[in-house]
Amino acid sequence: MAYTSAYEYDIFISYAHDDNGVLSAESGWVTQFHDYLKNWLIKRRRLKGLKIWFDDQLNGNTAFDKAIQNSINKSALFFVLHSGNYQDSAYCRKELNWFLEQNNKLPNGVIVGDESRIFNILIENISYQDWPKDLAGTSGFKLHDAQGDEFGYPTSPKAELFNQQMRELVEATASILDKMPKQSEAAKEKPATDNKPKIFIADVADTLQPFRKRLINEIGDQASILPSLPPPYEAVEHQQKLNQTLEEASLSIHLLDQWAGREVDGLEDASFPRVQAEAAANQSQPSLIWVPDTLQADEIEDEQQAQWLEQRENGTRDTAGFQFVRSNRQSFIEQIKQLIDELNSNANTNQETNKFLIDTHQKDQHFAFQLATLLTGKQIDVGFNQESNDPVQSLENFERAVQEVQNLIIMFGSVAPAWLKGRIEKAIKIVANQLGTGNTTLDAIWVFMLPNCPGMQAVGEFPRLLKINYLGNSTSPTIDQTVLDALLDPQKGAS
Repeated sequence: MAYTSAYEYDIFISYAHDDNGVLSAESGWVTQFHDYLKNWLIKRRRLKGLKIWFDDQLNGNTAFDKAIQNSINKSALFFVLHSGNYQDSAYCRKELNWFLEQNNKLPNGVIVGDESRIFNILIENISYQDWPKDLAGTSGFKLHDAQGDEFGYPTSPKAELFNQQMRELVEATASILDKMPKQSEAAKEKPATDNKPKIFIADVADTLQPFRKRLINEIGDQASILPSLPPPYEAVEHQQKLNQTLEEASLSIHLLDQWAGREVDGLEDASFPRVQAEAAANQSQPSLIWVPDTLQADEIEDEQQAQWLEQRENGTRDTAGFQFVRSNRQSFIEQIKQLIDELNSNANTNQETNKFLIDTHQKDQHFAFQLATLLTGKQIDVGFNQESNDPVQSLENFERAVQEVQNLIIMFGSVAPAWLKGRIEKAIKIVANQLGTGNTTLDAIWVFMLPNCPGMQAVGEFPRLLKINYLGNSTSPTIDQTVLDALLDPQKGAS
């Protein structure tokens, strides 16, 4: 029967070249394995059209790394010919990591039903205790001749044992390939041209892997899930890839609990989940940090993790660019869906480019986050004012930010009226200092009156020469469309 697949290659064979030792004048062991595998699947199992990638397909002028990675990204199954040489090969580990990096962003990762798309094929008798962690979780396939604790060598293709072992491998391969077409459309990477918001879901501790997968399943139809950044990455390479991903994302999500997660090579006392959350908080795009509502500080054995979470939730902010959320899992999923709906509803709206700066106290950061999400959905460039423990540095940050935007939005909620007056005075002084320089960009100052603010009567009147636009003054806990209308059409804003 003809076999069709959603992938360009059905199988990618990853192996150490030292294992392809010459067995005959014609070919080495790995080459013969490839030929037997192809023969069994195509002729015996009649999978006509099946394609296997094997690196004898490279030409002399092929860009090696690029060709290998592209082929891995287009492969359904990844065969590891596992040996001591494979474990010692940095390039082999890179190939495995490429496959994981490409596929971990999918709802079910590398799993189809109850089966893994990574085939751990042991051509030496290596104890499971010595397997790389990315190959753990299955029993693997034997293609060696060891008895008991013997070292063992790749089974000779001429031996009867080889036929027995190959049959088990072929049957497992045919079984999972039979399931692949059923999920092929879901497994395809979403085209880069779609208008869905791009969501980055950061690396998590092992305890949160099931929730991460559930979240991807729940929101995968509404958004484009960006590739994950799984270990192993060294610090510099990880930071480069992380910056690129965050720049592309409309929203980043960080799931955390009492466990710090995997450590970053080259950074002392740093884990991937924490590093990614800290980097996202310094971006203009919104980010969410979630912890279970049942998590208690005194139950966290890792003191450094406890302090880090405490600082994220209650500490002085260097940035307002993230929202800290304590909730149960279902409530958080519903919150994410609502945010994505807001981004989707505005995705095709084209507006004249305007830069907005949101200035908020830590107490009102959740409202600032809502507003930033709505503005981002309108394709508007929006940022948060970065606070610092150093008052001088805070003023410098504020001055620099105001000089680069057309609209300043000051959130007036759970703060003293003096705080609001001070922010407006600073903004006016910044504009005044720009007179005559030709560098004035600020067009409007907005005061967003949140439900918990004491009202403008507590602040008093500003001089009539100062044009202050007021928003909100609603009892609603969410920001509605009238606020956006006023921001995007100042004639609708009350003053």
